Amino acid sequence: MTPDPLTGNDPSASTGSTVDLVVAPASLQDVDELLHLYFMVYGNTYPIALGTDRQVMSSVISGGNDLWLIAKDAKRNCIVGSAVVEIDHAEKIGKLAAVVSHPDYRRCGIAKRLVKTATEQALSGTTPMNSIYTTTRTVSLGPQLMCIDSGYIPLGIFPNAHKLKQYETVTLMTRFRPGVLNRRVLVESVSAKIAPLWNIMNGQIGSTHIPETRPPERSETPGPALEFEIIEAQEFVRRRFREYCKTPHEHFYPFHSPNVLFASTDGAVEIFAYLSRPDRYCTLVSLNVPVKALASSMEALLEMLKDHKAEYIETLLPLAYHESIEAMLDDDFLPSALYPAMREIDGKLYDYIVMSRTMVPLDLKGMQIAAPFKPYSDQYIELWKQMHIDTLQVFSGHH
Repeated sequence: MTPDPLTGNDPSASTGSTVDLVVAPASLQDVDELLHLYFMVYGNTYPIALGTDRQVMSSVISGGNDLWLIAKDAKRNCIVGSAVVEIDHAEKIGKLAAVVSHPDYRRCGIAKRLVKTATEQALSGTTPMNSIYTTTRTVSLGPQLMCIDSGYIPLGIFPNAHKLKQYETVTLMTRFRPGVLNRRVLVESVSAKIAPLWNIMNGQIGSTHIPETRPPERSETPGPALEFEIIEAQEFVRRRFREYCKTPHEHFYPFHSPNVLFASTDGAVEIFAYLSRPDRYCTLVSLNVPVKALASSMEALLEMLKDHKAEYIETLLPLAYHESIEAMLDDDFLPSALYPAMREIDGKLYDYIVMSRTMVPLDLKGMQIAAPFKPYSDQYIELWKQMHIDTLQVFSGHH
């Protein structure tokens, strides 16, 4: 869920400016000015292509699939803000990204206006989305508060998700179309380690459903430990993934396209993943076997990932997949976020959970989080302590 953290730099500040703003869709003629705007604000550190890659930007603007809005100062006829909602029409879900405002206009509420306008258009258009999500960095409060003020609901955090100047935590928040949350297929039970996260999410969305707490499930006798090799031929990986998606397996992971394939040397297991070495991030997008089948092989896979500079790994699972979730918990993955009503199937909405594992000690220095994220942070740290500290065995040395 986290490769493209929202880095909008406009804290939802005063809107009392006399600037004559015009919000409109971006056009191909705007690309040069947009590139200049993103570079002026972020230099060469901006992490996503939507503000740095001319070809990608032109493709998004001309493609007609996504929503790219700009704010212009009508008097000076210059672009002073930008925001993008990437859209998956098939899954009825969108992702807000690339929010930026001109440094000279930061007290004019430009980013907040763009976020609200873009989100509302995506949720109420001719083919309305069920939900729009975004991730925000925690180096400052501004983007978090801006999204919360725009109706986004905090749903979790991802500690150590990206290695920029240092390891950074990002947040997840979502805005839902009215009525969507009422069509959820509610799970009847959750693992004891998931229950605290559920309770926090429940309070955020105003739900009163409390599932039963499931006792830990022991995995079946694990199969043989597997060895993996990595395939980084991106066109081959894309073709293989398209072939795989024709079969009735789970491959739901919006806006995440695999760029590597981890294949077991015996040919039995294939894991499609998105790997970003620069920020040490990896998403396990889909597998051709249930997650629980990796019980004996996960550590070997993670060691291989670490050799390839991945130090944060995450995956997305249906909340009803209890055995797979338990298998991830057994392999020291922690629940980071719950996304209610994330996927629609035959008119019904299903909840998903993001499981993550960081391969390095938690680094929360300099993290700033808005109050609604504090319970998420606390529950994650508590589980992390239970996993890494409370299980420490101490021996007296006497026989």
